[in-house]
Amino acid sequence: MASKIGREEVLLPEIYEKHRQEETRKIISLKKSRRLSTKTFSFLFESKETVLNQINEMILIENIHDEDEIKRLISVYSELLPTEGELSVSMFIEISDENTLMRELPKLAGIEKTVFITFDGSEVKAIPEEGRSTDVLESTLQYLRFRFNSSQKEKFKESHYVYIETRKEGYRESARIDGDLLQSLKKEL
Repeated sequence: MASKIGREEVLLPEIYEKHRQEETRKIISLKKSRRLSTKTFSFLFESKETVLNQINEMILIENIHDEDEIKRLISVYSELLPTEGELSVSMFIEISDENTLMRELPKLAGIEKTVFITFDGSEVKAIPEEGRSTDVLESTLQYLRFRFNSSQKEKFKESHYVYIETRKEGYRESARIDGDLLQSLKKEL
């Protein structure tokens, strides 16, 4: 479970800008270690560091100084943080050609409802962000939660063969979660 983001951790634009280059190097490395890819999708397992970076970037880009707006952003982005017994994932549709993307988007509608983490004969189905799912896929980014009950949590922590997979017809894809990422997720869960 990720700890909450405190206001003191969020930097004003002029302060963040001084450290941005170093922070960007760190976050690129962190995200690389927390991202898995299939043919069509990538999955970023969110953490306090990845979410804090998004907040600081937004504040810099929008040049936000208003305390109420900063607190609002912390609240909104904190929804991406996993809570007790959860993993939180940002799912990206990785189709770079715009014509292909426009052709495939209608076929991908509902993809966020077909994502699972599987491990040793068990599975946990993704819970998509409320209000984001429609009959027509409108975004190449989906926010997902995987909520584990206590027995799933214990089984996951003992598992060696763990996958994230999509099960939509025409888009049945999977990626193995292993190595350092799997060990991190086991600790975080």
